[in-house]
Amino acid sequence: MNKLIEVEVKVSISDPDYYRKKFIKHDGIYQVSFLHEDTYYNMPEGLRDFKATDEALRIRKSIEYYKSEKKPRGKPKYFITYKGAKLDTSTKTRKEMETQIVNGEILKRILEILGFKEILTVKKERDLYEFFYKQKKIEVLIDYIPILDQSFIETEILAEKEEQIKEYRELLFNFLSEFGIKKKNSIRRSYLELIIIELIKRGEFSL
Repeated sequence: MNKLIEVEVKVSISDPDYYRKKFIKHDGIYQVSFLHEDTYYNMPEGLRDFKATDEALRIRKSIEYYKSEKKPRGKPKYFITYKGAKLDTSTKTRKEMETQIVNGEILKRILEILGFKEILTVKKERDLYEFFYKQKKIEVLIDYIPILDQSFIETEILAEKEEQIKEYRELLFNFLSEFGIKKKNSIRRSYLELIIIELIKRGEFSL
């Protein structure tokens, strides 16, 4: 089980193919692509509200594939993830715990029986690149969120203790600056939050 701090910077982009080409030119290594379905839950009524505490609980269905191929690599994998409240004011940095599970559908049923409230399922298409930047391994994701019809870049680096957050955060901002992306473009809202805001505007979701 992973119990690290995920230092993460996310920005919106308009031309993902431009950045795919730039990543390869800057020694980025394409790893794999994913189709993710992330189903989010809130606590049973009367207990703490994740919206108020800025926490998250999700079950992820993950399908891996290579862009050069037309079929998935094996069967879907399932994960359960807990994310704590954001730890700074400029990024999405959080404590995270995640573990793989055998059957996501059974776990969903268990949560339902226990009174957990299903909030929303977020679907995303993502490409994973790996960089070694200033002697640190950085994961870079190009995400497409169909319901928003919008693409994003997420950069991530894992920290073992909170004292590393500032250093790693600045490392990610410096990395992104090499691709013309500025610190002020950082987005703190999660995909779940962005989608809920959009659905409320459409009149398709109520809190």
